Amino acid sequence: MFIYLNDINVYNLFSKKQIFMENINFKKLTNLIRVGDMSPVTLAEYYLNRIHKYNTDLNAFITVLEKDAISEAKIAEKEISNGNYRGPLHGIPYGVKDIINTAGVRTTNGSKKYDNFFPDSDAFCIKKMRDAGAVLIGKTNTHQYAAASTTINNFYGSTKNPHDKNKIAGGSSGGSASAVAASLVPIALGSDTGGSIRTPASLCGIVGFKPTYGAISLDGVFPNSPSIDHLGPMGESVISTAVTYSVLEGYNPLDTRSIQHERTDLKHLDEPIKGFKIAMCPDLYENQEIDRAVQESYKNVINILRDLGAEVSEIKFEEVKLIQNLFYDIAGPEFTRVHRKQYEEDPNSFDPDVKKRMDWSINISIDDYLRAMEDKVKMTRLLELKLEKFDALISPSVPFTAPRISDLMVMINDQNYDYTKNLHRQFFAPYNVTGLPAIVLPNGKDKNNMPTSMQIVGKRWCENIILQIANNIERNIMYNKTINF
Repeated sequence: MFIYLNDINVYNLFSKKQIFMENINFKKLTNLIRVGDMSPVTLAEYYLNRIHKYNTDLNAFITVLEKDAISEAKIAEKEISNGNYRGPLHGIPYGVKDIINTAGVRTTNGSKKYDNFFPDSDAFCIKKMRDAGAVLIGKTNTHQYAAASTTINNFYGSTKNPHDKNKIAGGSSGGSASAVAASLVPIALGSDTGGSIRTPASLCGIVGFKPTYGAISLDGVFPNSPSIDHLGPMGESVISTAVTYSVLEGYNPLDTRSIQHERTDLKHLDEPIKGFKIAMCPDLYENQEIDRAVQESYKNVINILRDLGAEVSEIKFEEVKLIQNLFYDIAGPEFTRVHRKQYEEDPNSFDPDVKKRMDWSINISIDDYLRAMEDKVKMTRLLELKLEKFDALISPSVPFTAPRISDLMVMINDQNYDYTKNLHRQFFAPYNVTGLPAIVLPNGKDKNNMPTSMQIVGKRWCENIILQIANNIERNIMYNKTINF
């Protein structure tokens, strides 16, 4: 029999966010639902209540599906009561980046042009989530066309960072990151073309996961740069992110970007990592200067890994300039192909920074694009060769913490830098181009209480390895993820 919100124990449990975060982790929550000690309806009501309280300030959601969410939660509750438990996402609310089609639900793609677009069918990933019994609670804000990394949207407004609402959430999956960080949902879906899951996850202090290219079907997801677009989960913990990924992955024969592969086995997620070989390669991010708070948190993790019995060593990568330039020569022409008609007919319909992207994208020649696609294969093989004897590669995720919305200036070792110059891109883009899986997770905070984060990169189809490493780090790190509301 399910327990409801009017029960005194559940009321006390959910009355304060601090109690919820400390006492009901994802494993406990899913088990409570499975055995009937937590109602999916109660859970949906809890998150909807938080959305009502805090979304006006945060602007994490563009669309909230209150009636639909309660209806889906009631169906989940009935199924579980009848012994038809579908798995750990059954009855769990989630948010979806608003470039992902949802049948009969407005899907704006972050643009005024699509403000009244209601898709006829769900994206493949939404079908997977529905099959798992998850409860869709709303569509999250995004940069226009998922085209940049602030989620400052001229039409739908700026998404704010829950740790400091004067600062950006990052982008382009900023709404999903903000929603998870603020406990408006426990999990959310995002997309990542050059860091669009990992950037906001890093700046908001949550887990963000970009799997191997082709692991999750992109059918029904608005394209950015199709040959390097990725879809992935974002969560408050490694386990919630890993479980969501296990639901999303799978082959879709109707999607040319989908790749047939063996499903990820999570049975070793909690096992130790003694003997693992882990590489560091500052060359890959061009030895970018890193703020001391980010560097200290990163060094702390290296010490943790060594204490856990992992071997951590540094490697070289000689072709760094080439692998870094590939992102622009590939992303530019592919983005142009998607948006050329709108750009030629109404260039001012783009937000200013997205128009700037079109301005440079449209000037990249077909020769440069074809050369980049050839070099993409070479660089992928070279990086895989470098990692052949290693289980994973680690790095900081972004070299700073979140900048202010007002001026977009970041602080690195007491010096101001322009966030829009994309100093963080080089930490992420190589793994979009090569298609290698990568996860970011929080590892500390700076003097202003803003999250720092790190990245773990794996070999293709080795998601289980980097999830295991991330889980070990998360269990052994002293990091306070809570926010003040």
